[in-house]
Amino acid sequence: MLIKDRFDLVIFDNDGTLVDSERLSVMAVAQVIEEAGLNGFTEKRIFDDYSGERFSNILQMISEESGFIFPDDMLQRMLGRVRELAPTHMKMIDNVTDVVSFTQSFADTYIVSNGEHQNLLASLNFSNLTALFPEDKIVSGRMSPNPKPEPDLFLIAAQKAGITPERALVIEDSITGVKGAVAANMCVWGFCGTHHAPQEHAEMLLALGAQKAFHNMKDLLDNLRN
Repeated sequence: MLIKDRFDLVIFDNDGTLVDSERLSVMAVAQVIEEAGLNGFTEKRIFDDYSGERFSNILQMISEESGFIFPDDMLQRMLGRVRELAPTHMKMIDNVTDVVSFTQSFADTYIVSNGEHQNLLASLNFSNLTALFPEDKIVSGRMSPNPKPEPDLFLIAAQKAGITPERALVIEDSITGVKGAVAANMCVWGFCGTHHAPQEHAEMLLALGAQKAFHNMKDLLDNLRN
């Protein structure tokens, strides 16, 4: 059966899937945490331990671990740092526009992200993707108290689109995202093109329930067309 006959909804994650912003996000989080007065949370540690988590959850987990109390304006600090870094550290993933345009030809196409809503909109703007995703096709972390790896955000997208989860295909790069899509009873394909160890990451996503994994968007597009 052709992909276009199997699915009526296609869901993309944003950071690391549509937009190459993972390094930027990690840099921003590590920098504002250090500037708040807490040392030891390097970029590597943020990436290894908290990749895919929403910023508020990262701060909560670090507070529980360290006992450190963060200032109330941490979100504003982080969003400001992202805006500073975006012009030099954020870009669209190669061939993303071709992939999204193709999925839009046969299915409702959404973004589902744990990210803070304004940060998500800014990343789409910096990456010239805003025109592809009207705001009513975006489900961000603010729409549920239960982020990925829980299924809630994916199920919100399916409900908004009026499509059953079994008819949804999710494109995800993170462990938390794959877990959430599987929990939502959706088919999920892994994307590893922005990961520092793509083959190792692909094997991990497949072990968690992704049905396929791709290292670049061109190969993913070829599979969508089959």
